Amino acid sequence: MTRANSPRKKASTARASAAQTGEAPENLDKVRDILFGGQMRVVDKRLAALEERFKREVAGLRKEHEKRLSGIEGYMKKELESLTEKLKVERSKRVDDLKALSSELKDGSKDLENRLAKLGDTTSKADADVRSAILEQAKSVTEQLTHASDALSDELQRAVNELRADKLDTATVIQLFSDMALHLTEDLQAGPEQD
Repeated sequence: MTRANSPRKKASTARASAAQTGEAPENLDKVRDILFGGQMRVVDKRLAALEERFKREVAGLRKEHEKRLSGIEGYMKKELESLTEKLKVERSKRVDDLKALSSELKDGSKDLENRLAKLGDTTSKADADVRSAILEQAKSVTEQLTHASDALSDELQRAVNELRADKLDTATVIQLFSDMALHLTEDLQAGPEQD
């Protein structure tokens, strides 16, 4: 500390003496060079060496940094190209999948339309067949009812005729019994008169 203080003291002393003597500032520089010249040259050399070393290290760091940046940049470019390629492949695959799906949907839609048309035709045909069958069944049932009605009418007429015939026979039998009863009565009445 005394060394560092002594140059300062010398400088302040030199300034004071220069101020007292009224000498120009150039003289002050000369005095300063005399007093601190050796130390300043050593400090300047050290500063120059430090500056040179700092420049070299900065240049080395810059080169290393540039290398790393170029490596990172190259890596990023490769990764970006890889991702771009993957995206292209994925996009192409998706487009193909969408085309395939669209084609499947169109085919499915056509198939569904065809099935619906066939179902409509089948349903129409089935409806026509059912109507025809119902009509035939109705005709058959009507004919059967007509035959049954005719048969019942014939049977009824026959039964009525039989009943009329039976009624006539019964009337005849009654008349016969009446005649017999009358004859018997006459015979019975004639019999006691003969006795």
